[in-house]
Amino acid sequence: MNNSPSSSEAGQLRDTPLCRVSCESASVAVLLHRTGNGRRLLLVSERTGLSTLLDATVLDALCSLTPEAATALVRAAVQERATT
Repeated sequence: MNNSPSSSEAGQLRDTPLCRVSCESASVAVLLHRTGNGRRLLLVSERTGLSTLLDATVLDALCSLTPEAATALVRAAVQERATT
């Protein structure tokens, strides 16, 4: 994950809020972020403040994951964050 700015580098375009996804243990703001290479989804954890940009290639790859594979991916990321 990275700490992406909430507006474009030029400062002229603002991110467009799309929705907020939450459950009992997490809440994430989803924004549309425009770049010189197209649009990305900007995901911002409301708990940690961490953020990441996802492009269509990443989203397409996520669509191919089974629920079990997605769970394993999340577990690995959580364990990695806990050890750093």
